[in-house]
Amino acid sequence: MSRILVVDDEPADLNLVRRALEKQDYDVATAECARDALRKLRRETVDVAVLDVMLPDEDGLDVLQKIREIDEHLPVVFVTSGGESSTAIRAMKLGALDYLLKPINVTELRSVVGRAVEIRRLTKAPVEMNVDWRSSDVHSIIGRCPAMQEVYKSIGIVAAQDVTVLIRGESGTGKELVARALYQYSERVQGPFLAVNCAAIPEALLESELFGHEKGAFTGADRKRIGKFEQCRGGTLFLDEIGDMSAVLQSKLLRVLQEKQFERVGGNETIQADVRVIAATHRNLEQMVSDGEFRADLYYRLNGFSIHLPPLRERGNDLDLLVKHFRRHASREFDKDVHEVSCDAMRILRSYSWPGNIRELQNAIRQAILKTSGPALLPDFLPAFVFSRSNRAPEEQQTNGDPPLEVESIDERKSTSAIDNQADNEPINIFNGITDRQLDFNSPHLYDDVIGAVEQQLVREVLKRTAGDKVEAARRLGINPALLRSQAALELLDLAALHHQNEDKPLIRVGMTLAEIETEAIHRALQQSGGCRKAAAKQLGISTRTMQRRVKELGI
Repeated sequence: MSRILVVDDEPADLNLVRRALEKQDYDVATAECARDALRKLRRETVDVAVLDVMLPDEDGLDVLQKIREIDEHLPVVFVTSGGESSTAIRAMKLGALDYLLKPINVTELRSVVGRAVEIRRLTKAPVEMNVDWRSSDVHSIIGRCPAMQEVYKSIGIVAAQDVTVLIRGESGTGKELVARALYQYSERVQGPFLAVNCAAIPEALLESELFGHEKGAFTGADRKRIGKFEQCRGGTLFLDEIGDMSAVLQSKLLRVLQEKQFERVGGNETIQADVRVIAATHRNLEQMVSDGEFRADLYYRLNGFSIHLPPLRERGNDLDLLVKHFRRHASREFDKDVHEVSCDAMRILRSYSWPGNIRELQNAIRQAILKTSGPALLPDFLPAFVFSRSNRAPEEQQTNGDPPLEVESIDERKSTSAIDNQADNEPINIFNGITDRQLDFNSPHLYDDVIGAVEQQLVREVLKRTAGDKVEAARRLGINPALLRSQAALELLDLAALHHQNEDKPLIRVGMTLAEIETEAIHRALQQSGGCRKAAAKQLGISTRTMQRRVKELGI
């Protein structure tokens, strides 16, 4: 629950604000003077301060400066009478979020405070990256696939550089999280972080939202307003869905990026813009430029550095990590003891293509946890849309109408395994066969034996489908071979040929990404072949063409 501190020496106004915010489920603390307010800020955690400009013991501007010494990121909303609005505007230039006029409009109050709470959330909670599913923050960036590793590298490269960044990716892939990470690792972290969704605000209001307006600039402009570029001085402004911005605003934004200055709507005063802009879009800006829908010069200005977020359907085993992550947080949110997702439910989740990406997955898991009544999330609890055949993942769709391959039905497939010494054209039962045999021998490693047998069967089947291309087979499996329980890793990358006794470290180490394993393997193969790519490809069991492509892609 967000905690709001309301400071006003007028009891009627103080009670009005307190009651209005408490009805919105905020935890409200009050103070009637600056000294009491500053004391509470030093002792208590506060998310937003609503502060009267004129207090009996101190001027509002002086109080704001002291608040900044205690908590530099605390959103402050000033309350003022009409005649004192100039003081509030000066306060906003010093870092206040907004101001309200007395008599207080409750609807406007709740809107401004709600926006302040959201800004506090964006700037306060650090964005963790490349973490596992046990992360305590539901907004962590979870992912270990090669594409996400490139995202982490890009954030590390550009975060500290004061350049414009364009984040590309489908809706729901986590572009705002990347923007927040860029802010939190930047030199502007002491300044504010503000976000504007260009698609969610009508064109007539978006210009005022970004650049502010003078009193009387248009119908309904009953007071001067400070826009996001002015509020965000010294900080970072995130413009989401930039592709939906109108041509007029594109022109004005271009001037800000080029000349670092702008005017408020209806005003003549030139204001300097000390703001770093991070933009994001799910649209094809290059095509929009070609079609005349987006300014080419603005596109080049925004695209100072580009980060591409992959869709969830292309992230392999990251889905499993995200499911565990969201299951854990939804269980805690709804006070449920759901500690696992059944194999059948996971099979259904993996077979869905997730057009809404991570946001859609999080919503599906929350709905399922809400309906779950026991310790396990079962298929019956999943929302209906995940069963849609029209949104099956491409690799799960069948042309003959048969259901997709399940782990439970792998015993019905043809096998090249020698486990039970049967011919290739006879169906074998891996589970029953190995289970019965190991139970007869009282094996203490029954689980590892069964899992190892299934892994070997799966790896050999994938190798057959890729015509022996080991690197492609490993990519399709989407797992670090070091995590396999069986000797199947040896069939993906020839460790016996590449790992010698005089090597300082093994080729495959737990925790390595698949890209790192490939790079290391190719490096060693090229060294042993004297730089001959054809010989190195033969040693790795891949085609020369694949070798050429991977050398280029991995930057070897």
